[in-house]
Amino acid sequence: MRSTPDAGTDPAVTAALRELAADGCDELRIGGVPVRQLVRDFGSPLYVFDSEVLRRRLLAVRTALGPRTELLYSLKANPSVAIGGLLRELGVGVEIASAGELCVATAAGFPAAAVRFAGPGKTDAELAAALQFGIGCVHVESADEVTALAAAARQHGGRARIAVRVNFGQQLAGARMRMGGRSSRFGVDQDQVGELVRTVLTMPALQLEGLHVYGGTQCFDAAAFLLQAQHLVDLATQLEHDLGIALPQLDVGGGFGIATYAGDPAFDLAAAGAGLQRLIAAHDRSDRRWLVELGRFLVAPAGVYLTQVVRTKNSGGVQQVILDGGLHHCAAAAGFGTLLRRPALLVAATALRATGSGGEQCLGGPLCTPLDQLAQTTQLPSLRTGDLVAVLHAGAYGLSYSPTGFLGHPTPAEVLVDHGEPRLVRQRGEPADALLRQRW
Repeated sequence: MRSTPDAGTDPAVTAALRELAADGCDELRIGGVPVRQLVRDFGSPLYVFDSEVLRRRLLAVRTALGPRTELLYSLKANPSVAIGGLLRELGVGVEIASAGELCVATAAGFPAAAVRFAGPGKTDAELAAALQFGIGCVHVESADEVTALAAAARQHGGRARIAVRVNFGQQLAGARMRMGGRSSRFGVDQDQVGELVRTVLTMPALQLEGLHVYGGTQCFDAAAFLLQAQHLVDLATQLEHDLGIALPQLDVGGGFGIATYAGDPAFDLAAAGAGLQRLIAAHDRSDRRWLVELGRFLVAPAGVYLTQVVRTKNSGGVQQVILDGGLHHCAAAAGFGTLLRRPALLVAATALRATGSGGEQCLGGPLCTPLDQLAQTTQLPSLRTGDLVAVLHAGAYGLSYSPTGFLGHPTPAEVLVDHGEPRLVRQRGEPADALLRQRW
């Protein structure tokens, strides 16, 4: 007999299957389409995104945060033109962090006013490109960047709209990847913000729109997110009083946590939303815009990474299962960048309701490195050559986050299932892609 105790015992796996409307199925379906059909038509490994999951996710976030909050999609989470285009159609703005992402945002149809540019290392060329595009706002992160942006704006002959990203001294509690604290390359230290704002006000080429904070990502503590938002509001209130200015835009960040590995908790969206709505109500006014930026929390549940078993063997009493996918395509599932390696949210994609255990199995990919491992031990059913394994919550930090060039394996195709119809949105790579842009 075969079983998937991961699906039966880990709440994150159970919740992920439920969100895909696949709980109770024998075979995983994505947008109603069986995974065997998807792999037959588009090959393996394969990324598949469910547009209905994304729509429902967005509706839940909007309902929780309330009508006064504007949402920005952090494009870095999944720089797919198709995903970006769908979110743009649904009225979401976009936050970019490079000239490449500006190209993606443009291709996805985002109007210039809906685009905001963050990141600590924007080059002069990137700032010039953003101004040429007519970008809605640049989130500046240093006095040096302010000087460079003002010079670029003067050369361009326009006025650059900016917000100052603030680095508060306290780290964001509950965030697994923190982007702030005592010393950080992200944002302007709180005690330097006032002086920088005064400098900005003397520069005719710059138009100060407001403040921005983003203390970290994968934050599972709603109270910590709300405290950071309160700090930003308090600072804005103080600056407006001391300098006699208006700061009409406050971007309170985001980074809500989403389960990626077995044992991960759930973020309390209802508590975060209720708290933010109370904060807004206490400090709202007709000229103010409130922004929240989310990436992983929106798109991760909508994506599944499918990979096929290519070889199995017994070694030292453990069944070694070798897949055609792994670290090079789905680095997050292999624990890339984590201190404690835990199995990703894995299921045997065509044996969801089987019972019994396949014994101790180790799941890894085809790369020549021990880092290419999705699970040291797993209680999935006994996997055989040709079986499909699915990584759930794989819609964020997937292909673009992975070392796709290592060992020259072709990149997987990407498919968007919309209203039950699968559509190819990124072509599969070819082995000859390893030669791209090389010469001898």
